[in-house]
Amino acid sequence: MSDPVFLGLDGGGTKTKATLIDGDAREVARATSGPSNYHSTGQETAQVSLQAAMRQVLDQAAVTWDDVAAIGLGMAGVARPRDFQVVRAMLTEIAPATCLALTHDAEAALVGGVGRRHGVALIAGTGAMAYGVNARGQTRRADGWGYLLGDEGSGYWIGREALRATARACDGREPPTTLQGAILAELGMNACTELVHRVYEIGLDVPQIAALVPTVLVAAQQGDAVACDILQRASALLGSTLCAVIVGLDMVQETFCVVLLGGVLSASALVRETVAAAVKDCAPSAALIQPKNDAAFGAALLARDLWTHQKRERR
Repeated sequence: MSDPVFLGLDGGGTKTKATLIDGDAREVARATSGPSNYHSTGQETAQVSLQAAMRQVLDQAAVTWDDVAAIGLGMAGVARPRDFQVVRAMLTEIAPATCLALTHDAEAALVGGVGRRHGVALIAGTGAMAYGVNARGQTRRADGWGYLLGDEGSGYWIGREALRATARACDGREPPTTLQGAILAELGMNACTELVHRVYEIGLDVPQIAALVPTVLVAAQQGDAVACDILQRASALLGSTLCAVIVGLDMVQETFCVVLLGGVLSASALVRETVAAAVKDCAPSAALIQPKNDAAFGAALLARDLWTHQKRERR
């Protein structure tokens, strides 16, 4: 292939997505491999996953490294100078491309979702955060503090609130709720007396607690007041996170695009609609759009833009 292509990577804690685009931002190939967030998997596993994803996507497109003009990588947790040093070293060892666009997963998701580096993205999956870039190129993020300090309104937050509501219902501190029985059943328990053993002794990790979201959604759809309240509170928190970025970037009176990303927002119409209403209250001229592409595609766009900029600088 004589025309250059651009490789984008979305490095997550459960999987790595890779995509190739051409100079006109048309997708050429796509591949998936294992986890590559080195904070959670370690550098060795992350490097193996990144290399596997890159090899697969190149093979699918029938191109070689000589055709790859630049690589873009968006990875969760890449925020400090040391993170960039570690990731750059990993990529340099396994990929010959010298033009590297490295960023965190939220910026890659924003660029993929909107199509350019301007707008605001709210991501609510296991964790939760908002990230934005205004017309002046200024950036801001809110939340993304992790499950102990923040991630309010996230899948983990919803699951934890469901567990707490179950405990209160078991005590009689709150009226009976269908959510109580649904949570116990989901965790394979027959009685409230098993709850402490299951949570503290056997243990529930962050993904397992976040995996309780579908149970809460079903209960809410059946009209359970407690489940509905949990989702309403989650919505309010997510809306607050999103608006903190909009206000912080002085975008309240501006026209820009907002994308809502992540499993919580895609699974719950209630959460999605409540957050959308919060956006309109906060920034009336903002346009809520469906994501155009994913974070891997966004990373590829960032790689293309960096390569184009460097090419102009050399002239």
